[in-house]
Amino acid sequence: MTSDTAIPPSALLADLELPDPSRLLPTQVRGATCAWCNERLTGATALDLGPRTEPILGVAGRWFPRGCVPCTLRQVLAAYKTHGMSCEQCVDDATLCDVQRALRALALELRR
Repeated sequence: MTSDTAIPPSALLADLELPDPSRLLPTQVRGATCAWCNERLTGATALDLGPRTEPILGVAGRWFPRGCVPCTLRQVLAAYKTHGMSCEQCVDDATLCDVQRALRALALELRR
């Protein structure tokens, strides 16, 4: 992937908001199904969302969610739309924000 951003777009996957871990099914927690829609995933269709450490049912530990492309794209677009509301750089000039540019690049990559 070629990008002119300082942040690799795929690095933002671990920052996407996920459903409350206590509401996830075991297959979603271990990454066998999409964290958002519970669609069965394969190595070819899954996007690794990075290891997470939020407790599940009060038990601490690492878990490894994955997402399908359509759900991940929706989450990236939501993050893109809301990022500027809390980013000082985006308020001044969004074109200079590395995160905003990386989110845009990731959304474009997922649309392919």
